[in-house]
Amino acid sequence: MQNQNLLELETQDSNHKSPGFSPTPSPEIAKTSVVRSSKYVEKNEKIYSENDSKKFESILLLHIEKMKEKTKTRNQLLTQHKQTLLHLFKLGATIDDVLTFLQENNFSGITADNLKEFLKKSK
Repeated sequence: MQNQNLLELETQDSNHKSPGFSPTPSPEIAKTSVVRSSKYVEKNEKIYSENDSKKFESILLLHIEKMKEKTKTRNQLLTQHKQTLLHLFKLGATIDDVLTFLQENNFSGITADNLKEFLKKSK
C-alpha cells in the first residue's frame, strides 16, 4: 500500500513539473513500477505449491464428509443401513448381539429400543 501511495505521489509530482522535464523516469520510479507490476506478497504470507493446494482440497473434502455425518439422525442411520441390519437379523442375530458388537467396536448411540422400533417399522 505504501509503495502504491509513493508511486501516486511521484506521478503527481512529475505532472506538476515544467514541460522541460525529462520524460525518462528516475531509477527510483523505475524500481517502484517494477514492484508494482510484479505480484505483491506480504512479508509473512506463505506461497503455496500445487501439492499444498491438493492437500488443502483433500482436507476440506474430509471436513465436508464429517459435516454430513453429523447431520444424520439415528433413524436416518438405521434406515440407510436397513438391508444390512435385516440381513443380520435373518441370520439369527439378536438385538443384544448387535448392540454388544457395536459397543465392542466403539459405536454408541443405538439402543435396544431403537432397534426394536426399527424392526417393527421394517415388517
